[in-house]
Amino acid sequence: MTKTHIDRLPLPERQKNALRQARVTQNLIADAVVKRDKLTLEEKAHYVEIIIARQPQLVGTIIVLKKLGLTEATMEPLMDLLLMVTIALENGQIELPPASEGLVDMCFERVITRMTQETDARLSALEKRQASQDYIEQHPEQWLLAYVFNLVQPMKQSPEDDRIVNLFVTTAFKYVEVFTELLHPGWTQKQAH
Repeated sequence: MTKTHIDRLPLPERQKNALRQARVTQNLIADAVVKRDKLTLEEKAHYVEIIIARQPQLVGTIIVLKKLGLTEATMEPLMDLLLMVTIALENGQIELPPASEGLVDMCFERVITRMTQETDARLSALEKRQASQDYIEQHPEQWLLAYVFNLVQPMKQSPEDDRIVNLFVTTAFKYVEVFTELLHPGWTQKQAH
């Protein structure tokens, strides 16, 4: 999406600014999804090896989820998310350092805190909506965030056990936070000031 298109969107200015700074663009995501969906099993295996080499901590979360009882079918969208992001970064010629265990843990805590705020009975519905809106509008990787919101929607309405749904949703958003932090180091601290 071009700057002109973004300027015309009926969105708050801070969300337009966030769209402009996104490094994983709408086009990178769309192209990566198309490429990912056309991968042969051999090509997928090759990308999994790349993910293991580049982001071992994120692949480790998949292993933990399996040990916690998630089925391969439930975890497949998470692996597809990692494949898509890897392809998008490759297509955009964006190199990232591996996420440290500390960064992954920090991002997990951030997701849990945000999810807890959204369900906090002490907050009014308006306060909950405002907290979500603030998070979304200022997020520097708007397209990736939107992709993950769409990814988790069907899971939230699935007949799966609540624990499985929570593990899936928190992991998907943790991936968004990790990649965002790697693409925009310290972005949450910058928002706080």
